[in-house]
Amino acid sequence: MRVYCQYLFDCSGVARGVFNDPPPPLPTHRNNTNQLLLHKFKIHHANPRTSADISLEIKDPVDPTHSPNPKPSSPNSAPTPPLTTMTPSPPPPAIPKHSYQSPNASATFPLKTTRLVPKEKQTLLNIHQRVKVFAEAQRKSVVDVSIEIPGGRAGHTVSPCRAAGCYAPGGRYPLPSSVLMTVVTARAAGCPYVVLASPRPAPITLAAAHVAGADIVLCVGGAQAIGCMAYGIEACDELGAAEVPACDVIVGPGNKWVTAAKSLVNGYCGIDMLAGPSEVLVIADHTADVEIVAADLIAQAEHDVVARAILVSTDVDVIAKVNAEVERQVDCLPEPNRSTAKEA
Repeated sequence: MRVYCQYLFDCSGVARGVFNDPPPPLPTHRNNTNQLLLHKFKIHHANPRTSADISLEIKDPVDPTHSPNPKPSSPNSAPTPPLTTMTPSPPPPAIPKHSYQSPNASATFPLKTTRLVPKEKQTLLNIHQRVKVFAEAQRKSVVDVSIEIPGGRAGHTVSPCRAAGCYAPGGRYPLPSSVLMTVVTARAAGCPYVVLASPRPAPITLAAAHVAGADIVLCVGGAQAIGCMAYGIEACDELGAAEVPACDVIVGPGNKWVTAAKSLVNGYCGIDMLAGPSEVLVIADHTADVEIVAADLIAQAEHDVVARAILVSTDVDVIAKVNAEVERQVDCLPEPNRSTAKEA
């Protein structure tokens, strides 16, 4: 795992006088140019670029490794096939079959939590309560408004959407937190029907869905899951599958294929955002608790090998201590979290 860190100094004098305390002394190894020094990284000086050069460096927000304006390739190179455009149409029979015949979930919800150890079950209940209290407070803060104006009345009415679709990534390990933060929020908003999609849901993911109050779980991931929630699934008597309505809004994080699919269905239904890889930026000074800083960095780095954990500090000792603490905590992680965090 690489911890990206840098020193920040008041180089121009613009910010002087903003802080009560005097700025920290500059390190002796800092040169006289106004620049940021990167700890353990080379300093790259910007070269003049043309607009054509810049366009080649623009990255696809869905896939940072792919450029939407690639450099000309050789005649023998094969083009990359684009993601299939989604259109409103019934999903293929394999989708409801895979969704409803999974041994872990079916249309006959709710699901039991008896397979969890008591500690896991209690943790889910505690997190559910915390998310629910905050989500309900948020909902109460948004109220209907109606005022008299010359010639009539003006205002707005807040009403929940009919059906909400929530996506929880499968990935290298389950993320029941994504289930709770999306499904519980939808319930607090008053959505009468909540659909959860997650590939190969683990027992704790299904338990979180039950605790949060999801109406149904689709054991499907990726772009096809987004398509199912956006356009709905017709009832299938042969499989004993109930109808899944088209969702008015789809929320939740996912990989680049999920993000691409959400960008395609946006407009047909609502989405929360186009989320990229997990990332965190921690700003720490000499008073920071290095154990907490390291834990915050690792919490995002263990999500994916393309995650980015960044530390910005004014103290070189803090950087060294955090680096050591990160290595210690990463070695204590179980697999596959340990390997993922180290590669990130």
